[in-house]
Formats: sequence, C-alpha cells, structure tokens
Amino acid sequence: MTELPDARGERLESWKRIAAHLKRDVRTVQRWEEANGLPIHRHQRAQRPIPYAYTKELDAWWTQNSTQAEVAMPKSRRKRLVIAAVASLVALTGALVLFAIFGRGATPPAKSVAVRPFVDLSEGMAYEEFADGMTEEVISRLNKISGLRVQVAGTDSGGSLHVAYIVDGSVRRSGERVRVVARLVSAQTNDVVWSESYDRTWNDMLSVQDDIASEVARALEGSITGR
Repeated sequence: MTELPDARGERLESWKRIAAHLKRDVRTVQRWEEANGLPIHRHQRAQRPIPYAYTKELDAWWTQNSTQAEVAMPKSRRKRLVIAAVASLVALTGALVLFAIFGRGATPPAKSVAVRPFVDLSEGMAYEEFADGMTEEVISRLNKISGLRVQVAGTDSGGSLHVAYIVDGSVRRSGERVRVVARLVSAQTNDVVWSESYDRTWNDMLSVQDDIASEVARALEGSITGR
C-alpha cells in the first residue's frame, strides 16, 4: 500500500534541518519557538525530547509573522514618533523597575556566568546525550573556580539571568571524529569574548568530555579573571 504524503509537508527531524529550512541559525530558531510560537513538535523519550517540525507549518508561521510585521510598520512620521515615545516609556519603566528591585546591584557580578545546553548539530541529533554530558562537565568544572558564580540557563537572555557572561557551544560528530565548539559571550553586549573549537577522536566519550571541559574551564577562567 502506498503511503500518502503528509498534508503538513516534509518532516524535519533536527534543529539543524529546521534552522536550514528557515535560513537562520539554531539559536534564533529556538528563541522563535520560545517567544513567538514557532510550531515545533517533540518525540518524548527518557532523555531530552527530540524536536521535529513540518515544512508547511513552518512556512505558514513565517508568512503570518511576516504579514504582521508589515502591518505593524509605521506609514507616517507621526506614527513613528508615537511608537518611539512608547518604546522610550517602556524602556524607562523597565529601568526604574530594575533599579527598584536591585538598586545599586543592578549590574551583575563581574565573576558570574550562565551555561546554556550545548547543541547537538549532528545529523538527526543522534549524539544529544554526549552534548548533555558536555554541558554537565563544563558546569562541574566552572563550579570549581573560586569566586565564580555559575548558573544553568535555557535560552534566557543575559539580562534576565543577571550574569556578566554566558557560555554556550555545540557538538558535531562525523565518522570517528568529534568537534566541540565553545564560546564565552558578554551578556550585556553580546560580544564574543572568547571562542575555541576542539577536535578529538571518538574513542572514549567520557575522556573526550573530561578533556575538553578541562580546557574550556581553564580558558574561561583566564578570560573572566584576566589571568
């Protein structure tokens, strides 16, 4: 019996394929799901669920959001001024709220960092467990740095986390080689303070995680403390 095609279009079974279809990077697509309702489904499993999406649903979401953006675009100078005034008022209100909550402590501690989950960019996200283990090892190593405050983050912005830096990264396996990319980003400016890629042979997953996490922690300690 011939299987009928899904009316929702082609099924994309990894963040990498979903991001490629939308012509954006993985982090942007993840933020769209969280903040803008991008239609992402998930396979439930014992570990972290695997995301997937359908092309027609993604295209419909994109068309709707693009249309909304065009409708919201100002068509007169007066409207632009009104929008600018409202935006300024919102920004001022937000600043006052932060000041009321944190007072002089609104600036995050200089030695504070949030670690986001490392993203598996391998085909089909077949090595997500390795990515999760990589994240855990980096957190464990950073927790051993004296005076450094470490948080575990999702896709939150640096400001909402109230930290000075954010650590994120990705893993990708090809054959018997694995590449791990890590970077340190300023939470206030989004500037990349430090980044490095590590290529290793895939012969002992735990040793690879331990080796790379140690190097990442040493590099981050130097960047954050200035040593």
